[in-house]
Formats: sequence, structure tokens, C-alpha cells
Amino acid sequence: MPICETDWNGLAAGRLDFHLVGTSAVADLEAKLRQHYGMRYAVCVSNATTGLLAVALALNLRCAEFVTTPYTYGASLAGWLLLGNRPVFADIDPQTLTLAAEAIPPCITPRTKAILAVDIFGNPADMKALRQTADEYGLWYVADAAQSLGARREGAPASSLADALVVSFTVGKTLCAGEGGAILTNHAALYEKLVWFTQHPARQRRDLGLGLDNEFALNGRIHPAAAIGAATNFEKALADLQQHQQRCFELIEALNASGLTQQIEFRPQNIQPSFFRLTAAWRDRPARARIERELAAAGSRVEIVPPPVRLVYRQPAFLTQFARRLRKPPSCPVAELQARSRFCLVRFSSAAAFASVEG
Repeated sequence: MPICETDWNGLAAGRLDFHLVGTSAVADLEAKLRQHYGMRYAVCVSNATTGLLAVALALNLRCAEFVTTPYTYGASLAGWLLLGNRPVFADIDPQTLTLAAEAIPPCITPRTKAILAVDIFGNPADMKALRQTADEYGLWYVADAAQSLGARREGAPASSLADALVVSFTVGKTLCAGEGGAILTNHAALYEKLVWFTQHPARQRRDLGLGLDNEFALNGRIHPAAAIGAATNFEKALADLQQHQQRCFELIEALNASGLTQQIEFRPQNIQPSFFRLTAAWRDRPARARIERELAAAGSRVEIVPPPVRLVYRQPAFLTQFARRLRKPPSCPVAELQARSRFCLVRFSSAAAFASVEG
């Protein structure tokens, strides 16, 4: 049922304060997320940015170093930077554009406390390799999975091996509720701190049984309308995603057959992105008009646009505020190359559907 059709007066016996306690639609949504990811705990928050900030607070990551990807949206790092942490940028995998586990060890110092990976464009990072690296060096492994709900790698939900992962329910995501997000973890102590830092005292008392509650917490809980919308549409959103994924894999086959782009090897590697964005890289020089014609001949009409991300360490806002925190200039040649050669395919449809719209 869409939000606009929800019987607000009949909900929760006529009350809309369930989000204060974390019951009703909030509890329903968290249960669905736990089942999807196979993780023990979930807590809904106002958005993914707040969720990532809350994870840093709960892990007491302040004025520490963390290893992360330069190929992401700035909000992935925003909360951690506000707490005085120092980012160390490691290179990325050229297929998924996500943090490469093998690039992390040279970046680790005695001050390193965490790895922050990002499932950029809904491409699932190599969570087994990241988990192994985090365990080997005694680091927390946190995943920004805002764009990857419904994605899988080797059959498992994207980033489900992280100590904590954060998902988003904002516009364009797999599950859109206007705004909202959630944090998932298997660590009981971490979950308790997340509730302490982000939720209303009513939920703190219900979940934690505290005699002392925290009135100084962030107002980080999810909006009731977002909780209702996300819980109601959860199954449909994942079903719709499967159709979107199938369409994207068909486009990948056409791209690979064109010879104009670098080969995309998702299926051979058992990688199933959510395709928040479908991206490819030119093999040689850009050939936008030609690839659009060839895809149209194969039955797909697309628009080619630049990727909506820039390398973090080249963004003016980052350099103005945080450049002094860099220990040395980042060396990420794969990320640099991908930033130059990548493009996104958007607004794609079948040629027949496109023709009917034009007609």
C-alpha cells in the first residue's frame, strides 16, 4: 500500500508515536532487514549519513585513522571526518570500483582503527577479502551499503560480513521511502550503543532496560511515514529490483559484445549488483554516439552521462576542509584511471517502449 493510501487513523490504535519506542512499522522493517541480511540486530535511522556517523560514535572513532576508498560520494566520509578522523585512501578494484582489500595493508599504521568500504553504484565489495584483512589487522570493518540493498556476491547479501553496514531508503535507492536508513550488525554491544546514541529514551528503556536513559542522543530515529512506506513496500521493492537487474545484465551483454568498452565480468565472478548506476569504461577512446546506436540496434535506448562521483581527495570542499589531515598525497592509480574512463548508462528502455513514447 502506498503511503498516501495508509490508514493513519487506524494505525497503532490511532497513535503515530510508535517510532519513539521502535515498535509497529519500525519493528516490522527492522525484522525484514535482519532476515534479508541474516544479521542479528537492526536499528532504523533518519538517513544513511546519520547512520554512518552513529557507527563512528558507537565505535568511539575519534581522531583516529581509517582506510577508505577515494571513489565515493562525500557523505560516506562526512560523519567520520566531523569527529576528527583522518582518512587514508587505498586503491579500488577496476571491476566493481570498490575498495581493494590488497591495497589496504600498506595504508595501515598504529593509529588505524577501521576500514570503511563503500558498495558504490550498488556494486558489492569483496566482503570476504575485506573481512579477512580486518581480522588480520584487528580493525573494524564498516560498510556503506546505502546503494546496494538487494545486491549479492557469491550468493550472500552485499556487505553482510561487515561489523556494521548502513543502508539507505532515499530517492533512487532499491527501497525508496522518501528518506531513511538503517544500521545492521551482529555485535550486541555495538547495537546497544547505536540505540543509546540515536534513539528516543523510550526505545532505550524498552530495548536496553536502562535505569538511566540518554536525553542527549541524536534525534536520529526514522520518521514514522518513512518506516511505514519502507515496511509496506519492502518485498515489492526487492521483486522490482530483480527485473531491473535482469535488464542491466542484458545491457552488459550488449556492451561486452560491442568491443567498445572494457569487459564487465560480474556474472563470471558471481557478482550481482543492485545497479543503482550501471557503469562501464571505454576500451580506448570515447565513442558515445556509436555505442548508443549499437545498443539501440540491440533493442535498448540509453543515455550516456558522466558518473555522479568524483575522487574525494580532488574535491574542492574536501581540500578546503580536510586536506591537512592527509599524511601524504594519495596514490590510487586504478581509481584515477577509472575516474577518467568511466561513464553511466541511464534512462534505458526497450526500443519498442521508446518508440511508443515517441509516437
